[in-house]
Amino acid sequence: MYNDLMELHTCLWNEVDVFDFEDDDFLPLSIQFPELRIRSHRSVEDFLAVADQADLLLTWDFEEGWYQACPRLKTIYTPAAGSDWVSPDPNEGVTLIQGAFHGLILAESVLGALLYMNRRMPDMMRNHRDRSWDRNLQRNTRILGNQNVLIVGLGNIGTACAKLIQSTGAKVIGLRRKPAKADTDGIETRSIDELENLLPWADHVILLLPGSTGTDHFMDPNLLRQMKKGSYIYNFGRGNALATADLLPSLDNLGGAFLDVTDEEPLPDESPLWHHDKVMITPHSSCVCREYKPLFLDEVMSHLRESFFYE
Repeated sequence: MYNDLMELHTCLWNEVDVFDFEDDDFLPLSIQFPELRIRSHRSVEDFLAVADQADLLLTWDFEEGWYQACPRLKTIYTPAAGSDWVSPDPNEGVTLIQGAFHGLILAESVLGALLYMNRRMPDMMRNHRDRSWDRNLQRNTRILGNQNVLIVGLGNIGTACAKLIQSTGAKVIGLRRKPAKADTDGIETRSIDELENLLPWADHVILLLPGSTGTDHFMDPNLLRQMKKGSYIYNFGRGNALATADLLPSLDNLGGAFLDVTDEEPLPDESPLWHHDKVMITPHSSCVCREYKPLFLDEVMSHLRESFFYE
């Protein structure tokens, strides 16, 4: 048991409702850890005014310069899956714990996208709009379980997606920068260096890459040209990996593209992607789900029990 009185501060406001944590959301923390003082903030200024009293922090954002205002800070917990918004401690004294719960939510979004595109729903929606009764629109549809799916970026989220997609019977291969010697959790795993050879094999290519300069324009025109004619591409990682200017000329050869992230967000009204018959766009919402906040807090409480409040 950690004997000293600890303060946990929260900076989890957000314009998206399911990502915006209110005081009531932290009630499970108060019940589980009555010895923990919880202080919620709704602005950076409010937090920084008392940051020197924070032992633990739940936050969406944290700038490198703020560490000097937090001499007691031991651990930062962020719901975000990537490192885009929280800068690491330059002195390496503060532990950063990123959310690892997103796979359960995002896997359903990815599977939904595959089924949506595979069953020709864009065409069917136009059919509905025109009050048509064209029963031949789906004549070239194949069962997803008979197809090949390539996941580019097989981390925790990619593994969750691969498992759910495999349950349909589809053949799934995941690509990693450094593949393990054995397959990952029952998912066939290959090196990212094999991407170009595997693109002609895949009926569906799912990008789950992190946002970094190393992934800028990752899916370049040369790789897009290697994709199988009539195949589909999906981006559920970060928008920088697939540029609009590269994707548009490739759509003549592809079956379509499903984008939850784009290279510019929000996507401008004038973007031609909005008007392309082969493109479906969702507003970076693949993890928008009622369970988001409780899943994150469950992870935080588990870590607190293991690290600070064990018996």
